[in-house]
Amino acid sequence: MTEGQNPVAWALAGPDQAGELAAFAAMAFDPYYREAWSSSQISGLLTSSGGWAVSGRDHQGAMMAFALNRMVIDEVELLLCAIHPAIRGKGVGRQLMEQVREEAVGRGCRLLFLEVRDGNLPALALYRTMGFSLSGSRPDYYTTMDGKRIDALTLNLAMG
Repeated sequence: MTEGQNPVAWALAGPDQAGELAAFAAMAFDPYYREAWSSSQISGLLTSSGGWAVSGRDHQGAMMAFALNRMVIDEVELLLCAIHPAIRGKGVGRQLMEQVREEAVGRGCRLLFLEVRDGNLPALALYRTMGFSLSGSRPDYYTTMDGKRIDALTLNLAMG
């Protein structure tokens, strides 16, 4: 797959897909960083006010990417996103972020923000190319499996 191809079909995901999203997250994330969400966490988000998810599937219906989001008033927080390891670096992350942005704008969003682990260079590069700006940090926000503490960087993107 190259950057210009679009083999991923995008749609909103509902709470009935929480188990599949959690299984995908467990496969997509390095367990060392403890970033994957459980099915109950995802279901809780998707049944709460303002919670929504975008998912992308290939032509055979296999999940390739997803993003979990929460909107409060006119701000959307991108809480978690994942790309299948086999297709990273091939433009699907950008497509996912475009889908999140489009849905957020459609919901009346004026600001999109997120937190990302300091040192997650591929994610930081993607967010910067999408126009996100560094707005702050949260020292020692993440804890790895062996107890190492890692800062979270906060980024935002003005909409409109």
